[in-house]
Amino acid sequence: MIRQAVPADLEALLWLLTNFSEEAGTNFGREHLLAGLEPLLSNQGLGLVFVAELDIVLVGYAVIGWGWGIESGGKEALIDEVFVLKNHRNQGIGAKMLSEVMTQLGRHNTKAVFLETEAQNPNSRKLYQHLGFETEDSVWMRKAL
Repeated sequence: MIRQAVPADLEALLWLLTNFSEEAGTNFGREHLLAGLEPLLSNQGLGLVFVAELDIVLVGYAVIGWGWGIESGGKEALIDEVFVLKNHRNQGIGAKMLSEVMTQLGRHNTKAVFLETEAQNPNSRKLYQHLGFETEDSVWMRKAL
């Protein structure tokens, strides 16, 4: 089942975020992850979190953040993270989760959806392209504050 996360999912989500962080090599600590996650679970004005649940166990998540863009003509969404546990991959869970995310973003009057993926991750790009995402020429740059 794909559903929007609720505050009661906090600990299970932290476990999933820790798995993602370790796999990505960022190794963020609990406090860092809590600072990013907890506000999203209580304030939909910041973004949305969706979870994939199998037999009452969370096996994946997707995090959405809101933005606004002139080029988009209004409200934008950034798919910040999508993660499915290794032993549940290649079963269509990520595709189902992203399909539900797209449905929900439409209900929020979202004009455009953006995401980033790592250059060395062709499997995720294949999934995103299958779901209708197109590669752009833009180059993302980042500065931590």
